[in-house]
Formats: sequence, C-alpha cells, structure tokens
Amino acid sequence: MVNTSSEHRPGRILTYSATLLVVALLAYAAFLVSQSWRETKSEQASQVATVAALSANSIDIYFTQLRIGMQNLGAELAVTRKKPDLERAFALVSRFQALHTELDNVMLIRADGQILLTGTTPNRSDLPTLAADPAFGKIRDELQQGSLFVISRPVMGHIDKSWIVSARYAVTDPAGKLAYIISANLPVDMMQRYWIDSITPKITALGLVRDDGYLVSRYPVPDAAGQDTLYGKPLEGAMAEYLRTNDHPQQGQMELRNGKLTGLLVVRRLQHYPLTLLVEMPATEIKAAWWNDMHAPYFLMALVLACTFAFYSLKSQRRAWSVEKRRKELQRHYEQALREQSPSEIFMFDTDTLQITYANDHALENLGYTLEQLQKMTILALQPETGIESFGARVDMLRLGERESISYQTVQARGDGSTYPVEVNLQLMSMEDGAEKFLAVVHDIGARLQAEENIKKFNAPVERRGGR
Repeated sequence: MVNTSSEHRPGRILTYSATLLVVALLAYAAFLVSQSWRETKSEQASQVATVAALSANSIDIYFTQLRIGMQNLGAELAVTRKKPDLERAFALVSRFQALHTELDNVMLIRADGQILLTGTTPNRSDLPTLAADPAFGKIRDELQQGSLFVISRPVMGHIDKSWIVSARYAVTDPAGKLAYIISANLPVDMMQRYWIDSITPKITALGLVRDDGYLVSRYPVPDAAGQDTLYGKPLEGAMAEYLRTNDHPQQGQMELRNGKLTGLLVVRRLQHYPLTLLVEMPATEIKAAWWNDMHAPYFLMALVLACTFAFYSLKSQRRAWSVEKRRKELQRHYEQALREQSPSEIFMFDTDTLQITYANDHALENLGYTLEQLQKMTILALQPETGIESFGARVDMLRLGERESISYQTVQARGDGSTYPVEVNLQLMSMEDGAEKFLAVVHDIGARLQAEENIKKFNAPVERRGGR
C-alpha cells in the first residue's frame, strides 16, 4: 500500500506556512494602521495645540494693550476730581478711538447708566440711558465685585439689533467708588485676526469663551439665527461640561463625537484673563493627514514585507522632522502678525541676564535701533534711570508669583540720545518650549504728562486767588 500522507506533507507545510505568513502580515497591517492612526492624531493635536498656544498669547497681549490704553484714558479723565469737563472728555475719548481703529465704538457711561458721550458724539441731552437695562446692571455689578477691566457678556444692540461684545473699564473716584465706565465695543469677528487660512493644520473654528459659559467671539461668524443661539445663552454640550468638570484648565483637548469621531477640540486659557480659547479641527483633516502618510507603505507592505520595519522607522523620523518644521512655520507666522498689528512697543528679554531677545517693529522705529543692536543690550540699557536694585525687586515679585504684572514709569533712551517718558507693564510669560521670558509692553506717556502739566498751569492762578 502506498503511504499518501508523506506525499501530501510538503503541500500541507507550504499551505500552513503561507497561512501563517498571511495572518502575520494582516496582524502587522492592523497594528501598523492602529499605531499610525494614534500617532497621526497625536501629531495633529500637537499642531492644533501650537496654534492655540500662539493664538492665546497673541490675544492675551492684545487685551493687555487694550487694558493699559483704557487705564491711561481713565487716569486722564479722572484728573478733574469733581464734575468732569465733558468737552475735554470728548476729545480724549475721540483720540482713544482714533488710535484703536479695530474698535466699533467707545462710550463714556456714568455709574447710573447715563451715556455721557461717545468717540463720535459729544455730550447731548438726547443721549439714552441704560439705567433700566438688566444687562447694564449685570455689567456694573461685575465691575464693582471684580477686576476693573472685564470682557463683558455679549448683549443685543439697541439700534441695529446685532450682538455686541464690549471691553469695560471702571473709573473710580478717590474713595474707590465707581464713577464712570469706559465701554469699547469689540468686533464680533475679532477672532478673524488669529485665523489661519494658508498654512496647515486646517482648522474649522476659533472661539473665546468666558468662565460663565458665554461665548465672547467666534470665527467663522455664524448667521443671524446662529448668533442668537451662540451668544444669547451659555454654551452647552460636551465641551461646556469638559470645561466645568476640569475647572477651566490651562490647557487640554478632547475628541468631539456624534457616534463616531467628528473633530478634535483643543482649549487654552489666557494667562491673565478669565477667558478660554477654543480651537476646533475636523476629523476629515486628521483622516486626510493619516492617509497621506499611510497609503504608500500600506500598498507596498504586501510586496516588500522585509523592508516594512525599516520603512516605518524612516517614516517616524520624517514625521518628527515635519512636526518641528510646521511648528516653526506657525511660530514665525504669529510673530510676524504680532509685529505688524501691535500699536505699542513690545520687548521680550531673558529672565536671568535681562538681555533683549525680541522687539517689535514699532519699538525699532521709535528707538532707532536694529533688532541685532538691541539683542546685544539689556532692558536696563534702554531705561538708564531704572536702578538695578529696584528693577530686581520688581522682577523677583514676578518670579515668585506674588504679582501677575507690574507697572512703573521711567524714562527711555533712543539711539540718538534723546529720551521720553514711558509707562512699562511687565509680565512673566511661559513660552511654548517651557522656558520663561519677561514681556514688557511700553507706552509713551509724554502727551499725558504734558496735558497734566498744562492743567496745573491753568489752575495755578485760580488756586493762588483762592488762597488769598
């Protein structure tokens, strides 16, 4: 009898080996797909986090500049401590609005709700009052209970029935009681300034939300019906629950799902204001980036099994290089936007050596230095009247976390030897790489000091006659 089992054994071994190879290949393919998907999501989340960090820093700096400007305006309005000179107040408010062209309107409101004037309308008897408006009552309570500068809830405008978001600054009398409110209407689409349209990653929305859940601004701007839904009540849903549950974290991310993954949301809290930036990226962008990285090795894997591990290693290295390259492109993009849009002098300098590392175009033009020349100097070289001991005490308070920001007045020297008085707002900023630098926002106060001196000269004869 012929033993047929020995004749079929090589075929069975070959079939078994082929099956094992196919199973191993499919298992590796599943692992590679899963690993690549996780890495792609992580990579895209890292890029969106970079966008959020740079945008949050830019918005924080803008609000700081606006707060300093409104603070200076309030100080000028409070020079006369009794009844205000409304003609002079109109000139000051008009000048402030002309300097901040991004603002829709600037109003001076008395504490009882009476609108005294705007940047385009002097004091008139027919100007309306907001005393009976419940929204104004909430705004006044918020200013009296908290910070002197707040970004208010959105409110419906009385004239054109459109939504308005305002920055409010409280002007107090010598006793600390609320006397006036400076209200500056921010454009609802202000997030457009930080919208990324020409570089990756592709994001679908930017938003700014208060701690009470009210949306302050969003871009793209929704239609009129959508604005009523977004701005008329606090946000709801998974994102609002995430912020409340985590007590408005400094940074974080979550996946948006409606049965399946629909998008990625990254949040970043502003450093000095109770606002959180939202950056949303669609799932289609993640899938497109994943397929762009996977389609070539996915098809080649069936043909070149021996080269799969080497190919995957090279792919990982290329991704790491690509992430760093894109991050630097994003950083250059935002630094350039910040230099072009800032109306004040901005400096960044090292926390240990105090050596200047960055200055915007406005500072370079005003001082008469190049950036390379300034980078060889310390901040004290520009402010010769600022002593090292007093300056060291100020920055120590920032380093120890005793103060979030410090303001002081000094004299700043130009490259030609001329000087001018300035007010400096100093903050400690955390950079994307984890390092810390000092940020100085410098505001020329020469015009304000001259105005105060003129008022003193004007009042001097009256005071002498009153003394006699």
